Amino acid sequence: MPETTIRVAIVDDHPVVREGLRAFLQLAEDIEIVWEAENGDHAVAMAERAQTDIVIMDLVMPGACDGVEAIRRIHGQRPDVRILALTSFQQEQAALDALSAGAIGYLHKDVSPDLLLGGIRQAAAGHMVIEENIWAAAQKAEYARGEATLPMDVASEQSKQTHVESLTQRERQVLAAMAEGHSNKEIGAKLGISEKTVKVHVSHIIAKLNVFDRTQAVLVAVKLGLVDL
Repeated sequence: MPETTIRVAIVDDHPVVREGLRAFLQLAEDIEIVWEAENGDHAVAMAERAQTDIVIMDLVMPGACDGVEAIRRIHGQRPDVRILALTSFQQEQAALDALSAGAIGYLHKDVSPDLLLGGIRQAAAGHMVIEENIWAAAQKAEYARGEATLPMDVASEQSKQTHVESLTQRERQVLAAMAEGHSNKEIGAKLGISEKTVKVHVSHIIAKLNVFDRTQAVLVAVKLGLVDL
């Protein structure tokens, strides 16, 4: 049995979707489904009184309290609950709305089961979870407007400095090569190290920058001024 169990709630107005998510997630030993809701109002009420770690939230639901509004209300009354938006609409503005309302992540419903499961675990650990193309689009929109809408934990100056100082010189070299678009094999050849060693460095970079994958690592590094594109 796992040392820590992630208490997960599912919010979706389609019973088949809820049933499918429940059936899949119950196969994971470290996940417990604690409640389900078919609309935003029900989700807000359940989140207020039930012990919950992660809420998987559909964004498009009937009624005045849609997914984004439900995220806003739950985040307002229970900031300890982490909300992962899971939607059929892969749109930049929907992602920004969900993240601005307090969601820790945004995934499309056609995401692979393994990525969804990994995303839940990442979110439970406090890491942002966003698919690469959505993250890039959201960042582009953020820069274009000169806004800071994404709830990134690298936003504060103190946090920025912490992330910068945590990277070793070699990790910075690997990150710079990642920003240039090189594969792990190419990075290894460039730096004179094995591809396996590069993979270890990439894993450390992703962990230290508190991101989901190498694309997010590069985008955060650009934002922090570590590398230039």
